[in-house]
Amino acid sequence: LTAYKILRLADLVKNSRRCVILTGAGISTSAGVSDFRGPHGVWTAENKGVAPPASKSFDMVHPTLTHMALVKLVEMGGVGLVVSQNVDGLHMRSGLPR
Repeated sequence: LTAYKILRLADLVKNSRRCVILTGAGISTSAGVSDFRGPHGVWTAENKGVAPPASKSFDMVHPTLTHMALVKLVEMGGVGLVVSQNVDGLHMRSGLPR
């Protein structure tokens, strides 16, 4: 099932006239940046009345493989635009054009 979804996504990107990617906090969690709404997110913890999880400083994290894959898709022309609501700077540090 996962392989099918990956192939289907690749086909959609390849055959699209203009592909736009929207990213949020989830793209940076594997780099050590906390998300907000996930099961262990900052806002989730605050809503439960507990201390939010520690997050690495933005200066100490590096772009993930997913960030780098998006750069490659843009370079290859498969993705026309990446939009992010993130403030961690990882898209910029990955080399994604502004």
